Amino acid sequence: MGLFDNLFKSSFDKWMDNATDEELSRGYEERRQKWVEDGFGGDGEKTLEMKKIDEEMSRRTEEKWKNDPERNDDTNFRWTDKNRWE
Repeated sequence: MGLFDNLFKSSFDKWMDNATDEELSRGYEERRQKWVEDGFGGDGEKTLEMKKIDEEMSRRTEEKWKNDPERNDDTNFRWTDKNRWE
């Protein structure tokens, strides 16, 4: 990131960068409730803010998953293997 990148960010983008996972989830839900009240945006398309929050939550979840020390890296591992009786 460049030195001036933060100057051109909107307050929403700055909030998203600094929000905790819980704050992101709560912010998404507030926007979703408003979107539902407004008739699903008229066409059912999520708002831009909802899409951005969703992408950020997905990015963070993926990052946590990749950095999980207990994650099984074996490509042949199936989640059902963990609970198998042997």
